[in-house]
Amino acid sequence: MPGGRRNAAGRAGPNGRTGGNYAGSTNVNGRSNSGERAIGSGADDKRIDEIFGGKSLAPKHVPIPVVPVDGQLTFEALSLAVSIIAACLQLLNLYRTVWWLPHSYNNYSMNFYLIDPYLLVFIFTMVARRFVYTLLRQFIDMSLPVRWLPAIQKIMRISLLITVMSILCWCLYHMAERHNSMKIFYLCYPSLSVYFVMFGISAAPFFDISTSFSCGKEERKTKYLLDKPLHNCSLNASAIRAEVFTLRSDFNRRLKRALFSSSGSAYVCGIAPIIFVPPHLHFNIPWVVQHVILFWLGRISAYFAQSYPVRYCDVLHRAAMHLGRWIKIESRNNHIYAQPWNDTVLWPHGSIVRHNREIYRSEGLCTAAEPGNLNHYRFHALFNNPTMLLRSLLGLQLLLVGFQLLILLRVTEWYQVLSMTLLLVINYYTLFKVARDYLICWKVYRAEQIIQEKSQMVVNPIAQ
Repeated sequence: MPGGRRNAAGRAGPNGRTGGNYAGSTNVNGRSNSGERAIGSGADDKRIDEIFGGKSLAPKHVPIPVVPVDGQLTFEALSLAVSIIAACLQLLNLYRTVWWLPHSYNNYSMNFYLIDPYLLVFIFTMVARRFVYTLLRQFIDMSLPVRWLPAIQKIMRISLLITVMSILCWCLYHMAERHNSMKIFYLCYPSLSVYFVMFGISAAPFFDISTSFSCGKEERKTKYLLDKPLHNCSLNASAIRAEVFTLRSDFNRRLKRALFSSSGSAYVCGIAPIIFVPPHLHFNIPWVVQHVILFWLGRISAYFAQSYPVRYCDVLHRAAMHLGRWIKIESRNNHIYAQPWNDTVLWPHGSIVRHNREIYRSEGLCTAAEPGNLNHYRFHALFNNPTMLLRSLLGLQLLLVGFQLLILLRVTEWYQVLSMTLLLVINYYTLFKVARDYLICWKVYRAEQIIQEKSQMVVNPIAQ
């Protein structure tokens, strides 16, 4: 029998449930993990059985209200419109004219003859590919039987990839005849190199920013619903760590796709027009660079708000509460009583264990994390307070909108006023969604924190 744990067979209840998956924190001598003697009446023994049987170890979750989230097709349509507007504004910053002067030879507000038409086709193809893919996918999902969907979607993705690449190669061929080959290299190499480093040879991220797993049918039923991960309130330590691993992988996958999509849009719509500017053309360099940066930051906020909605953040938060964390005890006091850490035990708050020659104390209502595991520690630190992510995103969006308002108050040129005003209108929508999500989470999790503190006060006097 491992030192300091009760016999699992002796903890089996009438349902045959054993304590091997829970925190057997009191040993046969009546000593707890912290070294104190467990003294109590019969009522305390009953409370101990409830705590270590899992009733009090399970964190209390407060349900999140329904928060509207843009559908995939709606989001892609908005992204397409925003990208086209940003590209047009950058072209306006580069090719504007003084058409209003009485002796001007220009009849239009832009020098359209200087703009490469093949570059426009290239930009439109790149920013419209995900919208076309999402539209076709939803049409196929609604019109075909379920058993045909995997094969038809794969054929559709391959066909669309061939079509898009054919159009892009056709544009690059004509652009290479007009421009220096180095400009073609600057246009293609950064995006291709970053894509292959992040995603390899997979074609799915090129069209789809959703994060559906390629798993079996039964696993998808239990783990995911409409590409959204589900949380299982388990008291099995191994199951909790497995769920955290799945959620961490999904979070990183969403992060990579959001960063690539936002950076790709900013590069194609903001930097590509600058690359193909004629050598004799003079323009305001700080202004066009500022346009790229502001548009990129706005796209990052929009993609993050879409990839990490409130209910998704709540799933990560619930998993972090079940995971808990271990705090390393630096004191080398040999009198501290510590049990060897067991990966099948769900440890209550204040448990002291020894793992890899180090001593750790658990924090949280229950702890299933591995002591010294940095991935588990970072996951708990980031998602134990789910408003941290939304607060950071809200702060970024507020700074972005505030900075744009200051710029708008200072500019006097007509094209600068138009450019900054349109970017502000675009960012106001993202600011509204992020602020709404943050306020909802702040109110819900403040109530949840009060409940958890009360539960921990009940557990601590008996569990420790």
